[in-house]
Amino acid sequence: MRIRPRYISLIDAEPGMVLGAILNVTHNGYFLMSLPAGHTLTEDNLIQLKLHHAEYLFVTEPDIRTDEQIAIDTAVAAHRVMEIFADADLTNPVIATLFNQVIIYRSA
Repeated sequence: MRIRPRYISLIDAEPGMVLGAILNVTHNGYFLMSLPAGHTLTEDNLIQLKLHHAEYLFVTEPDIRTDEQIAIDTAVAAHRVMEIFADADLTNPVIATLFNQVIIYRSA
């Protein structure tokens, strides 16, 4: 089974979702809460995250898209990134690195 990593807002998070990366919540430099990568979210976790004003999570979920849909989604994402970077100087190594990382991220 394929896995798809995604950033989601806390509003969209549901019990049973699995964290794709360590989740650390801080406020004004104070460490408030941490959950490990691979942790399955519970209702209690979500309540705590809301109380600590967390906004986004990085989760993994089963990728139920067909190969054809993945190809379409990847092409659409690449086209959009190309539009965003249309006026960028891709000969600049910093901009080129950013462009490549955005393409990789958006293609997931």
